[in-house]
Amino acid sequence: MTKMIKRRFWAPFVIVTSLFSNALYADIAPLSEFNADYIVYRAGKKHGDAKRYLKTTEQGYQLGYSSDISWMIFSDKREETSDFVINNGQIQPLRYIMQRSGTGPNRYYELNLDPVKKTLSEGANQKQKAVNWQDDWLDQISYQLQLVLDLKAGKTDFNYTVLNRSGNTKEYHYKVVAEEMLPLPYGNIKTLRIARIEQNSDKQIYAWVAPELDYMLVRLWRGEDNVEQFDVQLYKLDITPETQPIGSP
Repeated sequence: MTKMIKRRFWAPFVIVTSLFSNALYADIAPLSEFNADYIVYRAGKKHGDAKRYLKTTEQGYQLGYSSDISWMIFSDKREETSDFVINNGQIQPLRYIMQRSGTGPNRYYELNLDPVKKTLSEGANQKQKAVNWQDDWLDQISYQLQLVLDLKAGKTDFNYTVLNRSGNTKEYHYKVVAEEMLPLPYGNIKTLRIARIEQNSDKQIYAWVAPELDYMLVRLWRGEDNVEQFDVQLYKLDITPETQPIGSP
């Protein structure tokens, strides 16, 4: 099997890791702490597990993601964390870390953001990048929770400026496209289906969130030319009522 073919078959699993005005957010409660477990499917067969959590910290919040996926001779294990605060309904990332091991080279990525000094540094050595600071930057996983805050505020169309793992930006555009009753390993639940909008792309990405579970991500589906590449589904959830970060007034 050539390297190109290997990358083509393995890429979908790699991407698994991969969803404001002040007045809108005046009455929105803080985020809920949670621990969520998912099953990763392809063509109806289980190929791994994924986990997400949110907890409060002395600084603010930490969102975490981990996955352990295998397919044929390939394996992929990774962990991601995002430490952030919330200001007037806008998530402000402070530190993002991703570690990956398995088939191919191991990887480590780190971003540190200082909203006071308005600096962005990249890598374990925290090398400062020459960039123009943007207050609306989000990282590779914190944008998922910005989506939750925006849904609570009544928005149905979302545009985010997301930093990739090297600290470069890309625009993400999402839109609520349907309400659906979804059968999952977790159980049947009413959801909103959200589509990633990309022009001139043969890839399709859909996410389902459950309003009754504090807009929890309950399913993620990716396809290429409308052929399924992976399907991630919730099967276990522990959720805590909305809590203020430690040390908040």
